[in-house]
Amino acid sequence: MRWRFLVVLFAATFPLGGAVAASPSDAAISRQVEAVLEQAAMPDGPGVAILVARGDIVLFRGARGRADIELGVPLSPDQVFRIASVTKMFTAATVVKLAGQGKLSLDDPLAKYFPAIPGAAQITLRQLLNHTAGISDKSVMPQPGVFRREVNTASHLAEIGKRQPDFPSGTRWAYSNAGYIVLGAVIEKVTGEAWYATLQKQLLDPLGLQHTRYGDTAALIAGRVHGYTTDNPGRQVNHAAFISASVPAAAGALVSTLDDLRLWMRALASGRAIGRDGFQSMIAMTSDLPGASPARRYGLGMYLWRVRGSAMVGHTGQIDGFASAVGYLPKEDLTVVVLANDDDFDARTMSRRLAAIALGKPYPDVVAVVSPEETLQALAGKYQDNETTLFTLSVKEHALYFQRGERTPIRLQVTADQRLYFIPDELSYFQPVRDASGKIVRLDYFEGGDDPPKAMPRMAGS
Repeated sequence: MRWRFLVVLFAATFPLGGAVAASPSDAAISRQVEAVLEQAAMPDGPGVAILVARGDIVLFRGARGRADIELGVPLSPDQVFRIASVTKMFTAATVVKLAGQGKLSLDDPLAKYFPAIPGAAQITLRQLLNHTAGISDKSVMPQPGVFRREVNTASHLAEIGKRQPDFPSGTRWAYSNAGYIVLGAVIEKVTGEAWYATLQKQLLDPLGLQHTRYGDTAALIAGRVHGYTTDNPGRQVNHAAFISASVPAAAGALVSTLDDLRLWMRALASGRAIGRDGFQSMIAMTSDLPGASPARRYGLGMYLWRVRGSAMVGHTGQIDGFASAVGYLPKEDLTVVVLANDDDFDARTMSRRLAAIALGKPYPDVVAVVSPEETLQALAGKYQDNETTLFTLSVKEHALYFQRGERTPIRLQVTADQRLYFIPDELSYFQPVRDASGKIVRLDYFEGGDDPPKAMPRMAGS
């Protein structure tokens, strides 16, 4: 079972609007985005729906692929997708709104609501929101078939209550779906109703988001697309494994559409959803703790990214059968939405590509060159990723490979300026750094293709 849920410095205030010098025309953006969409999916397989907007003006909205392959139903921009961890934005906003109403405080200890959870006295709701609480995602005794069953809140809490914290709260950053499931339980404790019912009343109904809702797998939802997976060695298209919406719960159980998610980001940024102060609290960067990536920081239910030098906030999501990404560039007032019905689709990279096009700074195409054997051998060695992890670059049959631990080696492509890109291209790349003698002493890793780089020193003797 696999459900991956996928931050960056910001000023205190993000005004809406703001002209960008030498920005491309709307027609030029539309043409470039359409070309990207044509390359992103085959017309007869699982596909993707995308939207790019400036303010309230939709610059491009389209889809390619099939909503149901066996029935030959094409994807449409109006259809409903599981959005997985994009749900976290809605859960976080609900908690922030309840705090604004005086029904809870972000600095309440978790023990006020659920004292039986290990470490609850030291954990705050704010730490649950920003993934610094230490709540573990690892089940103590996972039961076969649990993802196919309906799981209620009490069962979730009982299971989470068996887990010891991964670390003392406030000492590290580590993404935690369980932490958001606990937040859903807090919402229920405070309001006396299901977390998604509160979300519906507090956010979805007032904002007119008619196609965003709890993705009950037993319910009939008009326009809901079928999910697929191509994450296998042969890239064969298969039906995605079934997962009950009750399993991810407040961490990833919503469904939505392109248009609703555009309206959602506009409502958040304008203050209509939870007020301007509430939005600012969501995009305030979490402390720079161990475990956080230099290129991805987190606020409260929001990633904080940079794309081509511009701030972008939002979230990504991945669950069996689906991948999603929503991004908003506050200064430029740009919104990008990516919804795919293939859980191996790289929605995060697609959202970055779309944002870069809308900024008039598209990412360059990667052009690999044939490098001399001595150039590749000079790169071979061990490098330090973080305090506990090493990776290896090795040469095999005149090609360079990346390997982390015992995982399968991944081939890299080398450009003329010796940037090292993964295959397929994910925008991220390594740039070798040499000392005065010309020896490679470290790799700078540009996650997502943008600054700031992460320095990965070469291990002595390698």
